[in-house]
Amino acid sequence: MEILTDRQGATRSTTEIGDVLRDQVIDLLEAEGHKVSREIRIGTKKVDILLEMDDEFRPQKIAVECKNLAKNMSQAELNAIWADYMSLYDKGEVTGVFVISRLDFSPEAKAYAKDKGGRLDIFSIKEFEDNLLGFRKYCRDVRDLFSEGGLEKYYIKSSMEGGGELHERILAWVTDPSKTPVAILGGYGMGKTSYCKFLTRELADRYLEDPSSRVPIYVRLSDIASQTDVDGLIAKTLAGRYNTKNYSFAKFKKLNRAGKFVVIFDGFDEMKHALSWADFKYNFSQIHSLLEGRAKIIVAGRPNAFLSDSEHAWILRGQRIAGENVIRIPGAPEYAELALAQFSDNEITRFLERYLRQHHPVDLELSEIDEWVSERVTDFDKIRSNGDLHRPVHLKIYADIAADPNVKLESFTTYGLYSIAATRISEREGEKIVRKQIDAEKRERIIERIAWWLWDSFDGRRLSFTADLVPESIIGRNLLDDPNYERDTLYREIFTGSFLERKYGQNYYFSHRSFLEFFVARRLESAEKHDIPVQSIFKNLNPEILAFLRQSPGYQEFLAYVDRGMQRFSGEIPQLLLEEIFKYREGKGLADAQVPIQVLLRYYGFFRTEVFDAPALVRMITLDLSSKNQEHRETALYFALFLLRVRFDREVLVGLLQALAKTVQWPSRAGSAPGMSMTKYSYSRQNIGEYVFVRFARIAAEMARDGHPIVSFDYARAFEEVRDKRSPKIVIAASGFEKLADPAPPTRLEFTEIFQGINIKDQKAAREVLTVGVT
Repeated sequence: MEILTDRQGATRSTTEIGDVLRDQVIDLLEAEGHKVSREIRIGTKKVDILLEMDDEFRPQKIAVECKNLAKNMSQAELNAIWADYMSLYDKGEVTGVFVISRLDFSPEAKAYAKDKGGRLDIFSIKEFEDNLLGFRKYCRDVRDLFSEGGLEKYYIKSSMEGGGELHERILAWVTDPSKTPVAILGGYGMGKTSYCKFLTRELADRYLEDPSSRVPIYVRLSDIASQTDVDGLIAKTLAGRYNTKNYSFAKFKKLNRAGKFVVIFDGFDEMKHALSWADFKYNFSQIHSLLEGRAKIIVAGRPNAFLSDSEHAWILRGQRIAGENVIRIPGAPEYAELALAQFSDNEITRFLERYLRQHHPVDLELSEIDEWVSERVTDFDKIRSNGDLHRPVHLKIYADIAADPNVKLESFTTYGLYSIAATRISEREGEKIVRKQIDAEKRERIIERIAWWLWDSFDGRRLSFTADLVPESIIGRNLLDDPNYERDTLYREIFTGSFLERKYGQNYYFSHRSFLEFFVARRLESAEKHDIPVQSIFKNLNPEILAFLRQSPGYQEFLAYVDRGMQRFSGEIPQLLLEEIFKYREGKGLADAQVPIQVLLRYYGFFRTEVFDAPALVRMITLDLSSKNQEHRETALYFALFLLRVRFDREVLVGLLQALAKTVQWPSRAGSAPGMSMTKYSYSRQNIGEYVFVRFARIAAEMARDGHPIVSFDYARAFEEVRDKRSPKIVIAASGFEKLADPAPPTRLEFTEIFQGINIKDQKAAREVLTVGVT
C-alpha cells in the first residue's frame, strides 16, 4: 500500500484517498436522485459502486470503478479493469461500466474505451461532476466577480481586529470539520464585499483545479426586499443569475449537507434595512436551515444592522435576552464573529499605489507613472489627519479624485472628499445627452432631499424605496410641471444616476450607505434654512453623520441653531451631540440658557472626564440644592443621582446627603421625650430634597464602632423614583452611555458623616424619623 499526501497536507494511504474519491462520486449520484449501493458483491466480484437507473425501456445497472491514481490511467490499467468486469457484462448482471479517475486517461486508454461501443465509459472526476452538475461553468463565471471594476488589481487582504489575516482564518475554517458558521463584521466601506468576492475567486479556482474542493456560492442579500425562502434565494443565484446546469434545490440541499459548498451570504445589513425585524428573523431562519451535515455558511454585513444587543444576540449568538437573563434558542447556531480591522498605514500606502497605478492620467509616459503615484500618495499622507481615511471606500474616493491631475489635494477632509465626489458624479450624469436638462447642482439637491426623506421617514432603518413613495415636493414643482418631461421619464432620469441603484423589483438603493449618510449630514448642515426642528436632529443623528458634520463648513452655524433650539426643547438629548454643544458653549462662554440646560451642561462637564474633581462637584451640588428656584433644585438632584448611577463616588454621595439633610423640615415634636411613640413622618413632595432623603434613607440595625447609628441610602432606587416621577424637562439619553452601572445595594454611611453641622435637636428628630419610616 502506497502512502500519499493530500491537498491539505495530511498523510493518507492510497486506499483512504481512493475511498474519498468513491464517497465523492456517491454523493454526486445520490444528489441526482439515483439509487446507489457501495461495495456490493455481484457473483464473485466486489463492485465499488453499483448505480441503478430507471430507463424508458429497461433498467440500467452500471458498475462504477473509482481509481484515485497520481497519474493518468494507461490503456493497460483500463484493460485490466474491463477484463475484471467483462464476465458480469456478458451475463447481463451489469449493463455497463463507468471508470472514474482522479486525473485523466492516456490517449490510448481513451481510444480503447471508445472501441467498446458504450459498454465502457471513462471520466475524469472533473468531467463526471461537470456532466452531472455543471459547476465548472458556474465557477468560471462567478470568479469574475473579483474582476469587477478592476478590484483584483488593487485589492488588499483584510486583517481582523485583534490581529491576524482574515483569509488565513477563513481557509483554515473551510477545511476544518467544525460546523460553526462565520459572521464577517465591519462598518461601512471596510471591505466586506470585496473580501467576499476575493474568497469566491479563491475557492472557485481551487474547485476548477480539484473538484473535490468546495464550490463557493455567492449570494447577494442586497437583492432581497421582502420575506424570502432560501430555495428561491439559491435558485435566483444559481439558476437565474448563472444558469447552472440541471439545478434543483433538492440536489443543492443534498450536496450542501455532504460538504460540497461554502455558501457566502453578503450584505445582511442591506437586507435588514429593507425588512421588518420579523421578516429579517425569518430570512435568517431560512439561511440557518442550510446548516446541516458538513455545510459551511458565511454571512457578512455591518453590525449596526442590529438595533440592539438583543437583536445581535438573537441572530448571531442564538440567544434570547430577557431582562438580565440570557436564554439559548433551541437549534439556533452561534456564529464565529470576525471583525474587520481598519487599514494600517502600510496597507493604505499599498492600496493607493495599486489603485492609482491603474487609474493614472492617460497622457503620462511610462517613466512618469511612478513619480506621479508617489506624489499623490505623499499628498494623501498630508491630509490623512483631517478625517477618518482608513476605510477602503474612503481611499477609493480619494484615489478617484487624485487621478484627476487638475484637482489640488491640499486640505481635504472626509467631508471634502465626498463633497467633490458628489459634485463630479452629478456633473458626469448631466453630461449625458438625455440628461442635460437637469443641471448638476439641481440633481444633487434632489438627491439630498430624497436622502433626508428616506432617513427621517424610516429612522435610518431603511435604505431602499420605490419611486411611487417619493413625495412630489421632493422632486420639485418646477420639474414636475416642465413640459419637457413626462412624469415617468423624469423619475427614471433622477433615479438612474450614479448615487442610486435599482435592485430586483422596483426598489432603489443608494450605491453606498456612506453617500446616504453624507447627504443627510449636508441637509442637517443647513437645518436652520430648512427649518428642521431639534427633535428631528436628535432623532436622526448617528456617529457617521456627526463625523461628516464636524468637517462641514457650516458646522458652527449648525451648533448655534441646535443650541438655540434646545432652549425650547423637552426630552432626551443624545450624548454624542451633547458633547458637541458642551464644547461649543464652553468656547463661546455662553450662559444664557434656560435653567435645566445650564444645570445639565455643568453636570455634563463631570460626566465627560475620566477622573472628576469630587470636592468641586460636592460644592456645586450643595449650591444647587440651596437654590430658591424649584426647577433648579429638581434638575440638579436628577443629574447628581444620574452621575452616581453611572460613576459611583462615595465622597459625592456623602456630600449629596449632607446637602439633602439640610433641606428637610424635621418635626419639632420628634425627640422631645425619651422613648415617645411617633407616627410615620409625612413629607412634602414639593420639597424634592426632603422627599428623596426621608423616602430612601433608613437607620440600619447595626451601630458604628463609636456607638452612633448607621444610615442606609438606596441611591439607585432614588434615581429611578426621580426619573419616573420628577424628571426634568431635558435629560441625557441613557443610550449615550455604554451601560448604566448595575444597581448596587443601598450604601451604608455613618450617621455623623451625614449630619455634620446640623443641630442636636434635628439630629434626634432625624434618628426617629429614619427609624420609624415615612408615609
